[in-house]
Amino acid sequence: MDRRNFVAGAPLVAAGATVASASVEDAAQGRHFAVMKAVIMGWRQGDRQAVVARLADDIVWHSHVGSPPIIGKEATARFMETLAGQMKDVRWRIFSYAEHGDTALAEGVDEFTSPEGRQIALPYAGIMRFRDGLITEWRDYFDRGLFDRLKAGEAPPPHIVALTGRTPLF
Repeated sequence: MDRRNFVAGAPLVAAGATVASASVEDAAQGRHFAVMKAVIMGWRQGDRQAVVARLADDIVWHSHVGSPPIIGKEATARFMETLAGQMKDVRWRIFSYAEHGDTALAEGVDEFTSPEGRQIALPYAGIMRFRDGLITEWRDYFDRGLFDRLKAGEAPPPHIVALTGRTPLF
């Protein structure tokens, strides 16, 4: 882990968190990492059932913090199907990962091709809370204005290209 990542993660480590940004092996030491990775791989492969299998029946998903949550496994599965129709060739990646207790935090990029053929690469942070190995809460934080501009065909600004072009954990 380089100095910048160490300094950025220091408050989490002080609180007892596991922080990873150097390698997948480091991140895999966290007990929730395998579930988060399985969710991401399910999205990448278009296997939403693999994603849904890792959700608690009473999940609360804020697919965009600021929008009303989707509540329950069935409602989440329906929303995922709708969302999947808007996202082709998903290349969701994680750059940094930390966990503390029953909560995992990730910084990454949601990258996909829109139905119109536009390449979208959107930085985000996500938080997942777990119970008995299943996700009970999921909150995604991203810039909705940037998302709308990218979907409309606006080129990403250089600082967004730099953020989304970093080497991911996976």
